[in-house]
Amino acid sequence: MKKSLIALAIASAVSAPAFAATANVDIYGRMAFSLDYVDTNNLIGDGADVVTGRDNVSRFGIKGTEDLGNGLAAIWQVEMALNANSAAGATSLRNTFVGLSSKSLGTVILGRHDTPYKMATGNLDIFSDTAGDYNTIIGTTSAGTIYDNRATQTVAYMSPTWTGFSFAAAYVEAKNVEAGAADNVQAASAMAKYVNGPIFASLAYETFSGAAGGGSTTTAETEAYKAGLGVKLGALQLGAVYEIIDSAAAASANERDAYYMNAMYSIGAVDLKAAYGMAKDGESAASTEMDYYVVGADYNLSKRTKLFGLYTSLANGNGTALSQSTTGYTAEAGQDVEIVSLGVVHTF
Repeated sequence: MKKSLIALAIASAVSAPAFAATANVDIYGRMAFSLDYVDTNNLIGDGADVVTGRDNVSRFGIKGTEDLGNGLAAIWQVEMALNANSAAGATSLRNTFVGLSSKSLGTVILGRHDTPYKMATGNLDIFSDTAGDYNTIIGTTSAGTIYDNRATQTVAYMSPTWTGFSFAAAYVEAKNVEAGAADNVQAASAMAKYVNGPIFASLAYETFSGAAGGGSTTTAETEAYKAGLGVKLGALQLGAVYEIIDSAAAASANERDAYYMNAMYSIGAVDLKAAYGMAKDGESAASTEMDYYVVGADYNLSKRTKLFGLYTSLANGNGTALSQSTTGYTAEAGQDVEIVSLGVVHTF
């Protein structure tokens, strides 16, 4: 109720006539910061530092719906990553779209949104948006995180749920011949999932071509396949993801298999968590194999506020110089990255 009243006051101050057409507007967000100790084990320079107040993917959003009758609704959302660590405090857009939604027919959106491939296993990432995020391995090759993306210029469809089953598909095509850009810049993504009580299962596929992303080039496309499985056994939650990324380019480091598994056990307000992931070598001469593990715990002060702590270590192959996906702490090729992170998260 408070969020709706705040949204009403903001919208009224900006544009009363525009707001009159929209009955439901909500403000939401996530504030998450941590104190980190980082050791990149670099041979040159200072490889260890304390980092204060690191932004763990804080964001702010506003969204709304309009009832169009006959079970149809207009939906829209504008969401920003706050990027509080940047010197200029510059924001960037996250899921930002407009669309139509029907409980019986599904939802169609246009704009910027997580791909179905990303959505397929997102809820299996128990360290999401921290230094232990599973994108350290999942969606990642020696070139960086090339899959598990948020796509621009996308048209997407999300089905209703039928006895636990649902699916989603998205398509992107961008042509800019006048500017001399490559033609056939395309991407497609699809996923299916089953959620029933304690069981979660999903399958996903995605492909990029024409340098649209995903490590593709104007002459070589890439594609990825992913399967996820989760189960809750009382206070114990288990999850696993298997992923294949293929590239049409010869001797590509972007061609590899990856594995990820995790466990979480809840004791009252405390969640004990652990995860392990490994990406196998690509086809390049240098070793691009990498693996990581993370252990940690959350202390839930309320439904919206928690404290967290974790330790994570990433071992790079001699042809890989990556960091945990959300941190930006850079390692030299073949060096490990170790992080201790203590923080607080509040959602609203």
